[in-house]
Amino acid sequence: MTNNNSLKQGSLGLFTVVFFVVAAASPLTGVIGALPVTFFIGNGVGVPSVFIMAGILLLLFSFGFVTMGKYVVNAGAFYAYIVQGIGVRCGLGGLNAALLAYVAIQLAVSTMFGFFTNEFVQSQWGIQIPWWIYAILMQCLVVILGILKVEIGGKVLGILLLFEIGVVLLLDFTILKSTTEFTYNSFAPDIFLGGNLGISLVFAICSFIGFEATAIYSEECKNPQTTVARATFIAVCLITVFYAITSWALIQYVGEGTLVEVAAADPGMMVYNIAQSSLGTWSIQIMSVLLITSLFAATQAFHNSLARYLFTMGRDGLIWSKIAQTHASNNTPYVASIIQGLFIIAILAFAGIENLDPMVDVFAWGSVIASMAILILQIGVSVAVIIFFRKNKQLNASLWSGTIAPFLALVGMSCVLVLVVQNIKTLSGSESPIIQLVPWFVFGIVFLGIIWAQIIQIIQPEKFKQLKKLIKYL
Repeated sequence: MTNNNSLKQGSLGLFTVVFFVVAAASPLTGVIGALPVTFFIGNGVGVPSVFIMAGILLLLFSFGFVTMGKYVVNAGAFYAYIVQGIGVRCGLGGLNAALLAYVAIQLAVSTMFGFFTNEFVQSQWGIQIPWWIYAILMQCLVVILGILKVEIGGKVLGILLLFEIGVVLLLDFTILKSTTEFTYNSFAPDIFLGGNLGISLVFAICSFIGFEATAIYSEECKNPQTTVARATFIAVCLITVFYAITSWALIQYVGEGTLVEVAAADPGMMVYNIAQSSLGTWSIQIMSVLLITSLFAATQAFHNSLARYLFTMGRDGLIWSKIAQTHASNNTPYVASIIQGLFIIAILAFAGIENLDPMVDVFAWGSVIASMAILILQIGVSVAVIIFFRKNKQLNASLWSGTIAPFLALVGMSCVLVLVVQNIKTLSGSESPIIQLVPWFVFGIVFLGIIWAQIIQIIQPEKFKQLKKLIKYL
């Protein structure tokens, strides 16, 4: 053990960071679980173009995001950016949103892991074990990898990611190779701008959750000023192209006229059925296993992100200082990993003991809460970038990266957030009237962060002044 509270600098290269980010997006989970649903409740044939629209919006956000990242290198990422741009009060509000987002998305993904693992084991060997036991065991492994050298976690995620992307691209290639006549209506403006465009856009944006993690690893990157920028743009482009091509390939196979009907008939099996016809029965078994490993990889990525937020809070004196301790030999935030792991495990155990439905009661709520919280963070960062470069005109930032792009991103993200609130029942899949209270809960958590900052200013004014100085820019 050590009292050291610095992360291992220079331990992560460009592609390791990209792997962390794309793994968080859990591409196979998105293809099997989200795409069919987006086809029939969104704008159908226009879905490929919607992913391109979402990618463009996030690229707009990324210009300001990575430009500010050249000057603010901090494991607190969004929290650090908002503190420097808008102030400590909004920064702590953003910090609360980040904590909420990463706890909620971990619960959602862990629950999904438990559910599908139980389904797979039961179908293969007839063994029935409660879903939450699988979820807890997975969390234990995630914590162990979170404590080990971060490069090891990156290699594990990289291998799993290559396999899951590989099987989807193989399916895409097989479909497109056997297609005799391609259709391009997916990219016609009157098609992709029609139907339930808003719902499709929300699903598409949510498919990118976790891409902001490039900045979270900035203190551990080799050449963070360039690595963060390159990793962000590479990750966004990879995710955009992957989903756009895959959704377009599935449309070629099913046919534009019957797409919505086929997707609505059995969304959970749509991709499996196509894979069985195109690749053979073996592909279903492989996809079932890779879906489980995809969920594990996503959980690992979100765990690492939350650990670094907690590490930053401890280092900045916002919570128990011991949480900022790093491992003696691995230089990983092991205390933060253990504490968050125990917290997630406790919630999973509670959900199991209370017999909560893993998909309806936990996954649905967790994914909606996480989506809203991340969108609020991205809106806050867009505002912070604009203000930061207006206050620091001596810094090298173009008009495009420092003002225009973040403003366009601000408008776009705000519109998506409104769409989430308006369509919250559809997105969650829950008919419970309580789901309408989720936006109030999320905004309330953010507001509590602002109140928290105000209390610090009243009780410990010197500490309040120091908070902004703790997050320095280069």
